Amino acid sequence: MQELDDDDVVETCDKKPTAQEIEKRVKELKNRKKKYETYQKQLDTSEKNEISTTDPDARLMCNNNNNVDVSYNVQTTVDAKYKLIADFRVTQKPNDLGELDNMALRAKKLFGGKDFEALADKGYYKASDLKKCVENGVTAHGLPSLCLWE
Repeated sequence: MQELDDDDVVETCDKKPTAQEIEKRVKELKNRKKKYETYQKQLDTSEKNEISTTDPDARLMCNNNNNVDVSYNVQTTVDAKYKLIADFRVTQKPNDLGELDNMALRAKKLFGGKDFEALADKGYYKASDLKKCVENGVTAHGLPSLCLWE
């Protein structure tokens, strides 16, 4: 018990901050407030709804474990013949909706404008994307990943 009492005495803080220490802390807090007000102005003047202070291009996204992490959504196009990544694009959107036509039309341009077929998982399904693909000579099929072949 004596040891506990001794530890309590050691842990008590009777030190009172000096005027300089208080002024320094107030200045730090004012600077911090200005920084967050700047972030708020950026949000108000942009179409963004979040800002990552560690990586401006990353966004909060749900991962496979249903956790939320600051991350990216990487879209890839794979050549079916050689199984190599032919194109990629990093997006800030947390899901793949609206990316099928973007990636398919990029691939079509990359492969010289030839008509081709694309395989994509259900996360890409958006009727307007499918329509745009068909209108541009891309036949889209739903499978587990996005692959391209002639």
